[in-house]
Amino acid sequence: MNPAERQTSEDAQRGAEHALRLILEVLDRRRTPARLGALFTPTVVESLKTLVNSQPPGRSLGAASLRRVHVSRCAKHSAEVFGTYARGPRIFAVAARLEYRKTARHSGWTVTSVRIR
Repeated sequence: MNPAERQTSEDAQRGAEHALRLILEVLDRRRTPARLGALFTPTVVESLKTLVNSQPPGRSLGAASLRRVHVSRCAKHSAEVFGTYARGPRIFAVAARLEYRKTARHSGWTVTSVRIR
C-alpha cells in the first residue's frame, strides 16, 4: 500500500468511527438527527429519525458505547463499515456504507446507508 492509499484508509477509519459515534448519540437521544449535518445523506438522517421515534435495539439497557469499527475499502471513494457497540451486558452490530464526496457544504466521508441491529 502506497502512502497516499494508507492516508486515505486512515481517513476512512477516522470518518467511520466519528460517524458511528454520532449515530449512537442520536439513538441515545443525546444528539438530534437534525444536527448530523453533511456527514450523512438526507435519506440516512430520515432513517435515523424514524428509528429514534421507535425503540432502537436495546435502548432500555443503557447508553450505547462503540466497541470496534472495521473498514473495508471497496473502491477508491467508497468503504463498507461494520462494528459493534455495547448496551449494558449486550453487544449489538452496526454497519454502514461511506463514500468520499466533495460538495459546497462538505468534503469528506459521507454515510450513504446504515443498518443497526
